[in-house]
Amino acid sequence: MTVFIDDINMPVINEWGDQITNEIVRQMIEQHGFYSLERPGDFSTIMDIQFLSAMIHPGGGRNDIPNRLKRHLCIFNCTLPSNNSMDQIFKSISAGYFCLERFDDEVVQIIPFLVPLTRIFWQNIKTKMLPTPSNFHYVFNLRDLSRIWEGILKVKREECRTRVQVLKLWCHECTRVISDRFTAEKDKTWFLARMRIDAESYLGEIFEDYPDEPTFWVDFLRDAPEAQEDDDEEMSFEPPKIYEEIPSFDFVRAKVMVFMSQFNEYIRGYHMDLVFFMDALKHLIIVSRIISNPRGNALLVGVGGSGKQSLTRLASFIAGYKFFQITLTRSYNNGNLTDDLKFLYRTAGLEGSGMTFIFTDNEIKEESFLEFINNILSSGEIANLFAKDEMDEIYSELIPVMKKLHPRRPATQDNLYDFFISRARYNLHIALCFSPVGEKFRMRSLKFPGLISGCVIDWFQKWPEDARIAVSRHYLAEFPLVCSDKVKNQVIDIMSWIHETVQEACVCYYDRFRRVTFVTPKSLISFLESYKLLYKDKQNHIVIMSERMSSGLDKLDEAGASVAILKKDLIEMNKVIAIASDEAEEVLATVEKSKAGAEIVKVEVAEKKGKAEVLVKNISAVKQVAEAKLEKALPALEEAEAALKTIKAADIATVRKLGKPPYLITLIMDCVCILFRRKIKPIRPDTEKTFIQSSWDESLKVMSDTSFLRKIVEYPTDLINAEMVDMMVPYFQYP
Repeated sequence: MTVFIDDINMPVINEWGDQITNEIVRQMIEQHGFYSLERPGDFSTIMDIQFLSAMIHPGGGRNDIPNRLKRHLCIFNCTLPSNNSMDQIFKSISAGYFCLERFDDEVVQIIPFLVPLTRIFWQNIKTKMLPTPSNFHYVFNLRDLSRIWEGILKVKREECRTRVQVLKLWCHECTRVISDRFTAEKDKTWFLARMRIDAESYLGEIFEDYPDEPTFWVDFLRDAPEAQEDDDEEMSFEPPKIYEEIPSFDFVRAKVMVFMSQFNEYIRGYHMDLVFFMDALKHLIIVSRIISNPRGNALLVGVGGSGKQSLTRLASFIAGYKFFQITLTRSYNNGNLTDDLKFLYRTAGLEGSGMTFIFTDNEIKEESFLEFINNILSSGEIANLFAKDEMDEIYSELIPVMKKLHPRRPATQDNLYDFFISRARYNLHIALCFSPVGEKFRMRSLKFPGLISGCVIDWFQKWPEDARIAVSRHYLAEFPLVCSDKVKNQVIDIMSWIHETVQEACVCYYDRFRRVTFVTPKSLISFLESYKLLYKDKQNHIVIMSERMSSGLDKLDEAGASVAILKKDLIEMNKVIAIASDEAEEVLATVEKSKAGAEIVKVEVAEKKGKAEVLVKNISAVKQVAEAKLEKALPALEEAEAALKTIKAADIATVRKLGKPPYLITLIMDCVCILFRRKIKPIRPDTEKTFIQSSWDESLKVMSDTSFLRKIVEYPTDLINAEMVDMMVPYFQYP
């Protein structure tokens, strides 16, 4: 038996400098067996075993194997194939696909030029972009060339008829495989310049058709075919996956919006509300391209809130895949993870359904989780994942499927297992969503090389200004702000400026105090939500204060009306009393002058006196009633004055700043203008409010007086006359 051990240098070195797993391998090689753990002292000898192993070059954070193990192995340094060998490999692949039976002669003639050009360009990138501690993932190997040609070979004749389209496709695939992993814009700029220089130096006259602007290719723009009466029952009505160049980003954005609405309609538990600015749309295209390829796995690197998981879910929905994400609990362990992986392998390998496994760095509860992920990315196989009875069940269900797809292949256990693993690798797509913050990402990538080599990397840059403005507009466009459209647009723009300013302040903070503080896209979204809550609170506070002011003015009006009525009653009563007193004095004067006729008029005087006494009693009763009404009105007047004293100068300033104040406030200020004997507009109907038009301009002039608050507090209520009351009565009747 031959045992192959891949990544033999992966085990962690303990504090004594040993690798426990490799010590067991060394014991097996030296002593040809193991000691039994169940029966101490018994030694099991294993014969006819040969070991083969593979490892990456040590250094740069990668372990070496112990010398005690190394001495038992013959070491061979596996170098890259020669330039001629690499060209011959990919020339055979490309020539077999791009032939005259499939493509036009113009396309077929340019393909032999692209094979060495791709290899030369890849070598120049590999020479320039060397791995560093911050860019440890700048590792380039033959998988990159394979992925570039894998993407090129997806195109069909109808979408690739000219040399221009071929060169656009070649540029797109090189950019997706190599440039998307770059962490800095200067690296991407150098990449595009290097691509143009190499193409110009090697293509010659063909370089005239080299595209000036980068383009994107996708496979989700076509609509599903409509069902016809004479269609075959086995005909698929899924949208065809045609790999083609996008007509425009606006067209793609409209298409993606349709997919998002379908996602929200069909997928329960996930409500997606994404803003498809330019960068988000590009990353969606990139993720969709990765998982649409067989065995396509993605490593999405970006800070929290960049949209990695949401874009992956939407891309999976667009591709017609299911997506799965573990539910992390306090007791989640390796056993739970293996159960979830069994479900994924059954779905992808047994059912043959496309499946995207979304795995984030927050879900790495134990570092051993990454061993399973590394095995899937490296070989597609996890040792002893299924028990024997489970595998027998899978084999029995898989036999008719394999006979249908491969009728000439015998249904042996080895063939069934190989078919199951191959089918699972074909349909299972892993999307790793990691954050570059801290040292964990670098250390994990060095410990588990499959995370880098087995995935296509897409590095999420920080949001540009247009992205921040688009997100701000999405959150504030429908939010009611009491301002003009111009001011609202300025508010939206300043949200982006504030976010960028805080980012710059974080950099300065790190330079001065060496403390790292991160401002992520999620921070911008939280800031917008906080702004909306704070604005609502302040707006409600202003409404409450305006209601208090209107209530105080109403109390003042009621008290003024009651006092005016009492004053009228008192004036009338005083007139009656004065008349009665005059008559009594005249009678007494007559009595003094005419003592002789006293007896004659005695009866008349008595009658007059009786009438006067009755009249005085009536006047006293009326006076008591008037004083009682005045006493009842005084608490309302005092309450109105107390409410008026709660109004502050800041509240009046707030009302003055309202661009479009509530209509009730304008009516209240009209009453204030009447009390201050200020000019108001002629009475005209307001059709919108079903009332009269307000004199807000005159009200602003009244409120602009610095002593306005003092005047309304110290207003002499005795100056209120009947005319003022009559003018204010319609305002009191406003519903």
